[in-house]
Amino acid sequence: MVRLLVLAALVAAPAWAEPDWEALTGEAAQVLSQYVRIDTTNPPGNELAAARFLEQVLARNGIGATVYQSAENRGNLLARLPGRGRAQPIILLHHMDVVPAAEADWSFEPLSGEISDGFVHGRGTLDDKGPGVMQLMGLLAHQRQGRACGRDLVLLAVADEEVDGVAGVRFMVERYPEQVRAAAVWNEGGASVEGIVAERPVNSIAVTEKNSLWITIVAVGEGGHGSAPSPDGAINVLTAALTRIAAWETPIHLVPAMRTLFRRLGSTMFPGGGFLMSHLDQPLLGRVAAKRVTQDRLTNGLVRNTIALTGIRGGLKHNIIPNRAEADLDVRLLPDQEPKEFLAQLQRVIDDPRVTIMPVQYMPRLQPASPAETPFFAALERALGARLPAGITVPGMLTGSSDCTAFRAVGTPCYGYSPIVGSSELLRRIHGPDERLSLANLRLGIQVTYDVLQTLCAE
Repeated sequence: MVRLLVLAALVAAPAWAEPDWEALTGEAAQVLSQYVRIDTTNPPGNELAAARFLEQVLARNGIGATVYQSAENRGNLLARLPGRGRAQPIILLHHMDVVPAAEADWSFEPLSGEISDGFVHGRGTLDDKGPGVMQLMGLLAHQRQGRACGRDLVLLAVADEEVDGVAGVRFMVERYPEQVRAAAVWNEGGASVEGIVAERPVNSIAVTEKNSLWITIVAVGEGGHGSAPSPDGAINVLTAALTRIAAWETPIHLVPAMRTLFRRLGSTMFPGGGFLMSHLDQPLLGRVAAKRVTQDRLTNGLVRNTIALTGIRGGLKHNIIPNRAEADLDVRLLPDQEPKEFLAQLQRVIDDPRVTIMPVQYMPRLQPASPAETPFFAALERALGARLPAGITVPGMLTGSSDCTAFRAVGTPCYGYSPIVGSSELLRRIHGPDERLSLANLRLGIQVTYDVLQTLCAE
């Protein structure tokens, strides 16, 4: 029914000339370059300067915006393009803060915003300033054509996503709920990934995400002088525990959204593939298919709990054997997994009374997945079918975390998808060195955003 309504709206809509995509892409590249040069590394964030920059870009195009300051030098921007009010608003959401970048590991200065070789280079080009500029320019393309819209279109740029969202999306949802009430929110999350599971690009629209559990494990052992080494030193104890953890293959488990995803993908791969791929968690049926999925670290996280070693501490001096050593673990739990059960499993794997597991932070996201049967999902699926006809569009799961959680918690469907086509190598640049966005992907993102808005405005 949703798709029939979308089709009817499109038939009734008048024909319009396509925007000048080349000019829009060139303009977008300049905006993104300037945006990247604003240092919003979080911590401390300092996103207020970025919000003021976006405010100026919008003002030059005749769109007013409000900046909501949430803390010193921190703020969020909301711009509304009013519609006729026949339907609830659509929010285009992105975050302005970025993670730190170690300049020594980069080919370009991380905050240079340099445009060269068909790319915009710099921290945030993929996560999340680049997708934000795609949304901004798609909105401007719609606005410049003077098209009426049956609903308000809202651009929301927030602070603090890379830490906990307290100064960003949570601030907006809790303090200004009426301003962010919407039929759906379009956020970052999924992408169009090539060469991982199917032979065709997979357009994964995140409808749910994993839960983050941060753990510190503490090992105690025999200390002393470095001239008299002991096999029971704390660092040796910790190393043994980490070795066991690294060797542990957590069980494969499919949440409903992932069972749907793999069924759709499998049906395009070989006869009976849909059945086999949707039973990856069955030892006999899914063994071969599971091996294919888990061999890539990106898809591996879709089907099991994962553990990443992110920090080690121990030792005061070269000639002192410490009696205490610690390691930090970033655990990502599938949405329906209980942390207590996982911690008990982890303790059994370590199997050493000298090692204590200390949960540091648990960020639960127990709200239900956003439904795939909505006008927004149908509009995005249709736009991707037109712009990326070789792709397969599926509901997906974000293995990290995003600002969608704040909206899903209050019952607003939120969808994670950045119109970026690439291999797993490209996606590994997110939070990594040499982050960059191609001008081809920038153009695609503007086009997809524009197409989605045309469909939803015609309702």
